[in-house]
Parts: sequence; C-alpha cells; structure tokens
Amino acid sequence: MQEDFRKEFLPLVSKPNWIITWLINIFGGALLLVMFIVLAVFPLLVSGSIRILVVVGVLYYPVWAIAMYHFFRHIRKNMAIAIKKIRVDDTGIHFYKRDGSIDDVLYSQLGPSYLSDDYEVYISKEHKTWMLAVGIDRNETKVVFDGTHLGSIYYIKNARALRARFIEGIVRFRPDLKIDPFVFKEFSIHPEKFTFDGKRYMKHVLEGAIIIGIILLISFGIMFLVVKL
Repeated sequence: MQEDFRKEFLPLVSKPNWIITWLINIFGGALLLVMFIVLAVFPLLVSGSIRILVVVGVLYYPVWAIAMYHFFRHIRKNMAIAIKKIRVDDTGIHFYKRDGSIDDVLYSQLGPSYLSDDYEVYISKEHKTWMLAVGIDRNETKVVFDGTHLGSIYYIKNARALRARFIEGIVRFRPDLKIDPFVFKEFSIHPEKFTFDGKRYMKHVLEGAIIIGIILLISFGIMFLVVKL
C-alpha cells in the first residue's frame, strides 16, 4: 500500500516570486546602505567642535570598523547558505542552498520532541510567528517554507502548498506520528485533501480583524475620555 502512495505522491518544487524577491533585496540593500552611512557620519552629528570630533573619532571608528566587518561577514555567510529551492517528495523535504549544499528533513527522522509531550508534529512560535515544528532526535526542528530568513535571496510564493504537501507526506508515510490539530487550523490546511482551505483562512482573517477592531475601538474610546477630561 505504501508503494502505491509513493507512486501517487508527486514531488512539489518551490516557485520564487521574483517581484517580492527583488523588492526585499532592493529595500534590504538600501536599508543597509543608509545604516552604514548614518553610523559612518555619527561622530560628525554629535560633535560640536574639531577637538571633540577627533577624540570621538579615535574612540569610535575602530569599534565601528570591527563591528561593520563582523556584520557584513555575517551577511555574506548567510547569503552563501541562502535557500534557493525547496523540494518535497516521498522521502521528506529538501532545502537546496546557494553554496550547493542540501539540508533534509526526512520522514524517517521524525519522532518525539522534548518540547512537546503529546505531538511529534506541532507549531512553535518564533518572533511572534507560528512555525511548523517537528521532533528529530528528541530536539525541536522548525521547518521554514517561505525563504524569508536573513540572507535569503528567493521569496517562495507556493509556501502554503509546500507545507501542506509535507504534512501530507507525514500522514501518508509516518501514520504512527501524532499531528497537533492546531497545525491544520493555523495554516488553513484541509485535514483530508491537504489543500489550502480558503474558508478556514478567511475565518482566521476575520477573527483577527474583529480582535484588532475591538482593540482599536477601546483605544479610541480611552483617548476620547482622556481628551474629554
């Protein structure tokens, strides 16, 4: 039966959104350039005289040069390992990087995580964003699908489909693993068809909009009362 599943389970490859990719790179590069210029002329902005400028410059620029060196070295290192393609197939998910290396999260590797007692596949929050998490060697591994991490040069437009296909692969090839039902709810995935559930997504968006609207109404109400008093 599993062999039949493998024949039916066609590979899915990521598709870059070039417009958003270029916007991210252009604005990201412009932001770095502005930061570089501001930090470079900072002593000129705070110094009121030549003597103070010399003293500040002697203390500031060596630290600035070392910090900039390590920062751009970090950016260059991340650019080298930036994800350029993601492939989901009947063995797992594979991340192809710019330097030619490949990282894999295989279905055969998945198991319990020390951060989740009830589920092997669940969601975990990072920087106020919910991410898919799995257990490998009892450690938590977060699986990224959109390619927007630091140093990334490709924004992936079919990230939802890749995530849904990966979860489908877990269900098909590792039925022994328990998946948190909240995974399907948070990522708007149909639990049987493994496709993007538009109704669930719109419900999720509507709930978020209602909560934000209530917060705004309360905030405006408090501001009105303060002004009134």
